Amino acid sequence: MIKNIFLFICSLLFYSLQLLAQTDPFSGTWQMVYSPDAMPGIKFQLQIGPSQQNILYPAHILISCDSFFAEYDLLLAKKNIREVGISKNKFPRVQKPFGLKDRTLFLTGSFDLSKDLKGAPVLNFLRIHSKQKDIIATTEVNSDSAKLVAKLKHFLGDEDISLKKISSIPWHSENSDDILEPALSPTYFGLKDTVYLPTRDGIANFSGIKKRKNDRVSVTLNGIVIFDKIDIEKKTQQSDILLRPGLNILTFFADNFGNDLPNSSRLNLEFGNKKFALDFANRKDSAAIFIAVKLICDPDKSKDRYFAEYPQSGLESLLKKDEKLVGSIKSVKQQLTLAIWDEVIDDGDTVSIKINNEWLIKGCPVKKTPRFITVTLQPGANTITFLADNLGSIPPNTSVLEIIDGKRRKSYEMESNPGEKNLIKIFYDSGTPIK
Repeated sequence: MIKNIFLFICSLLFYSLQLLAQTDPFSGTWQMVYSPDAMPGIKFQLQIGPSQQNILYPAHILISCDSFFAEYDLLLAKKNIREVGISKNKFPRVQKPFGLKDRTLFLTGSFDLSKDLKGAPVLNFLRIHSKQKDIIATTEVNSDSAKLVAKLKHFLGDEDISLKKISSIPWHSENSDDILEPALSPTYFGLKDTVYLPTRDGIANFSGIKKRKNDRVSVTLNGIVIFDKIDIEKKTQQSDILLRPGLNILTFFADNFGNDLPNSSRLNLEFGNKKFALDFANRKDSAAIFIAVKLICDPDKSKDRYFAEYPQSGLESLLKKDEKLVGSIKSVKQQLTLAIWDEVIDDGDTVSIKINNEWLIKGCPVKKTPRFITVTLQPGANTITFLADNLGSIPPNTSVLEIIDGKRRKSYEMESNPGEKNLIKIFYDSGTPIK
């Protein structure tokens, strides 16, 4: 009797999980085979995991044809009830016997959910063409593989891609959860570090407008559209934003690449004294379909996670011509850690950093792996000076500089040219706790 009850409970749990998996129309496995000739067909499979807040989906692509086999991790962001945007970067887990040189140039666009004539669900790829759509093998291929490379390039760059659902079980792997966490992700998938905000009330508007570009953008907050396919050149757009308590997900979508590829719109956000932006003009987001950020409104917890901002009024007027103030914070600890790395690519950038006119590092190569530097603050005002030594192979010089005190952290995205000085002011008061 007990055994029968146990088996019944297990069966009930199994079918409940199956039913839960089927409630999300995107999660599961989708597949197609492209076979226009006598050559072996291209098998394309998209595996989509369970969503976060019904908005962000970790995903995995498998492509095989003859001797070629590749697997890539990526991120999908829900734009509306039918459409999910595809992350610019696709991280290679497997590529053999050759790989795709620029994994940002294939599948630029979104997947649209619909049904075929028999009522079965299908995902159709909606391509947004960019200036560069060629997909080149990373290694030199022999003559036997040349036709295979050409076939893959044509399929990924020009052919219609329509996927049928073959399973409703969400994809999961040992790496899938990392895709939803920027600090753990193997590459940048368009998801920014979580921002902790002091207030639920905010304002959103746009800049970066260029005449005759005809860029269109959309913005969603927790899956609700707050800007829908607007042409920011024709009308100034601004909207009040009210966050819900706890976790919020805001996503900025490029609906097209306008007349001058790619889209270069900028979404400016302001919540109390906290200002930041999502910008398609930044190199790592250039030609991206979306930029997403998690916003958490919990003033009490934000004090434990982020440095308090220090008022900047009057500081900028004291700067020299070649100096730019990128941030100003308070610290309750005298010893801090600086981490520096490049989120995008190792392109030969080098930087130099000093504190209070004393060099910390000079000519330091900026790599994908962070370099950590310990600094000791003096009481009162301290100045971190960040200088670009060169432009690397891809101008401008770009890197991320993060300040850490053990539990609090603050990161700055640096884009600079030689001769420019980016300054960060840190005010240390050992006797007065941050309020």
